[in-house]
Amino acid sequence: MKQRADYDNFAWLYDLEWTDFGNGVFPLLKQISGKNLPDGVEVLDLCCGTGQLAKILTEKGYKVTGIDASGEMLRYARKNAPEARFLKRDARSFKLGHKYQAAFSTFDALNHIMRLAELRQVFKNVSDCLVGGGIFIFDMNTKWEFDNHWNSRERSTEKPGYFYTEKMEYSPEHRLGQFRCVLFRQVGKNWKRYDTTLYETYYSTSSVLSALKKAGFNDIRTYAYDRQEGIRPPDNNTARIFYAARKD
Repeated sequence: MKQRADYDNFAWLYDLEWTDFGNGVFPLLKQISGKNLPDGVEVLDLCCGTGQLAKILTEKGYKVTGIDASGEMLRYARKNAPEARFLKRDARSFKLGHKYQAAFSTFDALNHIMRLAELRQVFKNVSDCLVGGGIFIFDMNTKWEFDNHWNSRERSTEKPGYFYTEKMEYSPEHRLGQFRCVLFRQVGKNWKRYDTTLYETYYSTSSVLSALKKAGFNDIRTYAYDRQEGIRPPDNNTARIFYAARKD
């Protein structure tokens, strides 16, 4: 699969440049979870990337299993969170045969699931590996985010030993966001080029809620998050929605 290879190409840069979200999201997850996330329970980190959230969770005493479809992402995750267990699995098809008290999927990972039928399957897979009453918290970019922040946005970054460009484009007609990154990395005396194209889409809140209910979740809540205001109810100008659901 081409996109999986692109995640592999992107892993080195992602581990350097895209760590803030994972490092800062734990207090929010803890707040939303409340009493449903006791200390030390087993947690599934779905689409774990290079393991920033898994690192925080293990440091807090949780027993973490991280899964991701990119072997290269997992290679960095194992270095970042050596106390966690990591498995190469596709979110759309994984079966673990183990039960967890909580599952998290963060940093708009599930926006990379491009079809609603596949998103429903992801939710079913998560439900199957949660204990009764277990919680599932994830975030997703909204239509507002794509309309306002993915319209031919472009920037370049130069640092010692590497240089990269990012370009984000959005097609409203196809509900398709494209993230393109070109990385030039110094390897010894030479420079190597890596090209990455990743895709995202969005789903209406009603579609997500319906899919969660069909997968066996209830007590579903939605939150917008602002660094200044904290959590609040989502509105029409919300860029990212956090969903929290409990398994029946």
